Order: sequence, then structure tokens, then C-alpha cells
Amino acid sequence: MMRSYFTRLLIVAGFFLLLLGAGVLMTQEGGRAPLNPEPVAAASGIYDFCMSPDGRSIAFISGQTGSSEIWTANVAGGQPRKVTDTAGIKKHVRWSNDGKWIAYVAVQPGKAGDIRLVNAADGNEIAVTKTLADEREPVWSPDSRSIAFTERIAGRNRIAIADLETLEVRTLVEISASSLQWSPDGKAIVFVSDPLLSDDKRDNDDLFLISAEGGPPKLLTPGTQRYRDYSPSWSPDSRSIAYASESSGFSNIYVVDTQSGSRRRLTNENVESFAPKWSPNGQSIAYVRNEDAQFHLWVTPAEGGVPAKISDRDGVNGGLEDEDTNFRGGLQWTVEGDRIAFTHSDPGRTSDLWMARLDGTRALQVTNSMPPELRRETRFVSPDFLTYRSFDSQEVSALVYKPRGVKPRTGHPALLVFRDALEGQHAKNWDPFIQFFVSDGYVVFAPNVRGSSGRGKEYRQMVFEHGGDYDVRDAFIGLDRLSSEGLIDAERVGVFGAGTGGFLVTAAIVKDETRFKAAVCLYGIVDAVTAVSYPEMAGWARYMIGSSPMTAPLPYFERSLVNFVDKLRTPIIFLYTGSDASAPFQQLQQFAVQAEVKGKWFDYRVFENESEGWRYWRPNNLRLSLEAMDALFEKHLLGRDREIRLSRNR
Repeated sequence: MMRSYFTRLLIVAGFFLLLLGAGVLMTQEGGRAPLNPEPVAAASGIYDFCMSPDGRSIAFISGQTGSSEIWTANVAGGQPRKVTDTAGIKKHVRWSNDGKWIAYVAVQPGKAGDIRLVNAADGNEIAVTKTLADEREPVWSPDSRSIAFTERIAGRNRIAIADLETLEVRTLVEISASSLQWSPDGKAIVFVSDPLLSDDKRDNDDLFLISAEGGPPKLLTPGTQRYRDYSPSWSPDSRSIAYASESSGFSNIYVVDTQSGSRRRLTNENVESFAPKWSPNGQSIAYVRNEDAQFHLWVTPAEGGVPAKISDRDGVNGGLEDEDTNFRGGLQWTVEGDRIAFTHSDPGRTSDLWMARLDGTRALQVTNSMPPELRRETRFVSPDFLTYRSFDSQEVSALVYKPRGVKPRTGHPALLVFRDALEGQHAKNWDPFIQFFVSDGYVVFAPNVRGSSGRGKEYRQMVFEHGGDYDVRDAFIGLDRLSSEGLIDAERVGVFGAGTGGFLVTAAIVKDETRFKAAVCLYGIVDAVTAVSYPEMAGWARYMIGSSPMTAPLPYFERSLVNFVDKLRTPIIFLYTGSDASAPFQQLQQFAVQAEVKGKWFDYRVFENESEGWRYWRPNNLRLSLEAMDALFEKHLLGRDREIRLSRNR
């Protein structure tokens, strides 16, 4: 009898373990499996790359080993090879036309950049510049003997050219410039600049052409004042330039003849198209088309015709070669002109290099930067696309990430996330913060509030002088919509954001003192008045808040958290970098003094070895940030007993 009892007991125990194992499996595949912050933080992607002139290799910048380094990979496959092994962040990788050297920008502490070369074969390096100035955007001359670049120091800007034999540098023109492109025949350089003496609305950019020998620049896009013309790309015969222009109200693709100045439009849509790249044979132009938070590659005949979509995976394909954007990336034709290399990211993949053919076959992945334990796409959540009407009936779109599993009776806990960049947007790409928190049971609400890109010039500029007000109200209306539908629990809502998003976090907890149970500000502005005095932020403040604190005192007062410490009811942590001119540690100090004296809870961490936005942070620092945010939200939204101890001693 006793033996029979134990036999039955063992059978029941075995069956229970089997069910438990099946339950775990169901949780991982069909339910919710919280992600480990360490591999999530290590999923640093590839955004900056260039093809070798023979088309056989790709050089790219990756932080997969814990530091920013240049690697090369064979297009046909094989293991990537590390080319550099030096400290500091690297940007703007560019391969010389003779295939011998790779130029790049080495970012120094304080965010100033120097131009350097690394030998593609043996890794030897040459410092082209080593100054206190900020030098960026290196472009090679067709003969590989010179490099043009931009330079800024003490309020002065210029385009300079370095002779690589003598390392002598000469001024080409004194002007603020970006997007330099050297013509294939070597005779001229096209660049983007804003000629307006006052452009607080940030709504003007033009194309200029200058001889490589010097002289006055020639305006290529007259008559488009108060519109942006940008992202130039030379035709192979050096006679025409493809570019993006928002002169129609939305960014479309145009071509301008450099001799006659005549212009023609290749696309005519109420969506955003940009980043044109001319094919090697001059017959086609590839570009990126942004619609409903998805970016796809398209190719159109250079003489006009019906464009064709090339990318086959949803997400962010390509992007802008611009540091101040949420969707960095790029595309480049192969030398044969039958394929396009590009970056691709989606909610289940960090940004990597892919290769697409023009014949409609599926694109092939060239690199894989996801840690092995994160390569099962079913672990991640793709967002729902939502549109709603805001306080003034303006339509706002948003991405809503819903956790797997059963919805609680009162709704899910929720996190509002603001976009990072001043003119960026939330797109359907990889975001470690979003995926980490949605895996832990939070609804993550990512609205593209007014001021975001992707909806045309008018929508982007609706936030002019109303940043921290209209955009925050847009987000509140969206949260109320989710609450009214029963998706989220309005009593368990947190908020976070970085950069401009960090500022919007502070504005949000000022505007509604009780809405959020916890907040995280990553290197955001807490005192707009002092921000005006920062060279890096003066234009930002004039655009977001007003022309100056003296002419617009009330907006500057109302949108500065430092003025409302007495009323602060939201626990908040701050994450700053050691040497960021856009949001220096002074901002945190101004808040901290008042908060300490008035007994308000906050905590902070300063990552002394970082100077850029979180996408450039070392994996360990990103992991520490995720863990701190996780503890804060669990304690104040979920009611769990979590200790939060960053830098304050209590």
C-alpha cells in the first residue's frame, strides 16, 4: 500500500514538473518573459558604414566589444575584422577611393572631434587634425590625396581641406556647413548651409556649390527660403545633384542641374522621402521613404518614372546620416550598381547591415549585432499604430507596445516615453528601453507628439515656442485615451525620456503633479534660462520656448522644473554624462540644491566616461541605467520593495 502511494506521488510530481516546464515554455513563447538587462544593453547596433571602392568589403563602427571601434566585413560573408583599438567614440567612417585608408572622426572628451585615418590593411593611424576645434564630416577627394571637413571653434565655422601628403590644412570658405559631398570629377564640393542671419524657427537650409580651389559659394536652391533643402548626392557625371527638399510642405526628392540651376521633382507625396543616393551608372536614384513610423528603401528612375520598393522587411531601413536623430542609418550602392547596402532595424533586431538586390529577391543580412540569447524574434513586441485627436483636434500618431499575457482587471501599468531628438520621432525600430520594459509587463506608450518629424514641415513646427506645453498635452490626451479603453491603469503610470525627451519629462511632471508615479530624466534640461547661455543649446531654447528669457519670461519660468521643486510630488532619477555640452552637470546641480534643502526625493548618476547620447554609451553604463529605472518603476508603480541607491548617500 505504502509503495503504491509513493508511486502515485512520484507520478503526480512528475506530471506537475512537466506542466511547470510547459508553463515556462508558454511564458517565453506566448506569454511574457522579462528580459535580462545585460544582453539588452549589449545589443549595440551598426548605424555608420561605408563600402570599399571595389565593393568587396564594408567598414562600419560597432560597440559590440564594449568600445567604439571600426571593423571591416567581407560582403560575401565571414567573420568581421577589427581595424582600430583605440579609446573614444568614432563617427563618420569614410573609405578612400584608392582603398588604402579609412577616414573617421575621433570624438574627444567634451565632444570635440578630430579627423583621423586608419590603414585598412595594417591598422596604422594618422592624425590629420589634433586641435581644440570640433572637426566633422570628412569627405575624400576622388584622387584620395585630400580630405575636406567642417570645423567649428569659438563661434567660427569653416570648411577646410587637408593635404594628406603634407598634412597642411587650408580654409576653403568660412561658413557653417554640413553634408559635404565632393564631386566625382574633383572640381567642386556641394554642402548644406543656412544663410539666414536669424532662423529661430529652424526652417531653412540651402544647397551651395563651391570650387575645390576656393572662391565664393554658389547658391543652388534660390527661392526656397523658409524651406529645407538637404541631403545632396552627386550624379556620376558631376552635372546634377539629387537632394531632398520640403518646399512642397513634405520632404520629396529633387534633382538640380549644377550649370543651369534648373530643378525637377522626382517624388510628389505627402510623406517624407529623403537620403537620395545616385546609382553608379546614373540611371537610378535610391532613397528612404518614411510613412507611419516605417522606413523603406525605394528606387526611382533618374529621369522620372514609377518608383519601386526595394526593402522587404518592416522597420527602419536606411535612415539619416545625422547624429541628432532617433533613426540614424544609411544606404550605399555597390560598385556594380545591382545591389544596395543599408542598415535595418526593427522591434526585434538592433541595427545591422543588410544587402538588397534590385531583382526583388529577399535582402540578406551581412552582420548580426544581437547577442546570441536575444536572437529569437518572438521574444519581442511589435507596436500597434494608433492615431487620436488632441486637445485642439490635431491628429497625433503613436506607437503602443502591449505586453504579452493576461491584462489585469484594472489595466496594465504603463510608461510614457518621449522621443530623444528635437526633431526625431518614434519609429518601428529597436529600442532597448522599450523592449526591456514591455517584457516586464508595462504598456509602453510612444507618441509622436507635435514637433516630431515624419508628418511634414507644418506638423514639425507646431511646437515652435510651445515646447514643453503643446507636445506634453498631446501625450496626456493619448494616455487618457488608453486609460478610457481599459488598457492601462491610470494610477500606475511612469514617464521617461532622453535629451529633448528628458526636458519633456520634467515639463510633464510640472504640468500635472499627480499623473506620474515615477519619472526618469536622461540628460535633460531642468532650467531653460541657463540653457540659453550654452552655445550648444541656445538655438534649441529659442525654438522650443522663446526668443529669450527677457522677452518671454513666463514660458521660460513655467517650463523649468527648477522653479517648481516645492510642488514636486513625483520621485525622479537623473542620468547624466560627464562632459555633455548640451546638458552639463550644472543643470542637475541647480535642481539638486533645492531638492535637498526642501526634502524632495530624487537620485542621480553621472557617467563620467560618457559624453554622447545613450546610443553611444558603453554596455555596462546602459545596463546600470536599465537596472536603476527598473527599480524605480517597480517600487513606485508595482509596489515592490526595491532599494534605489545611485549616487546620493542617505
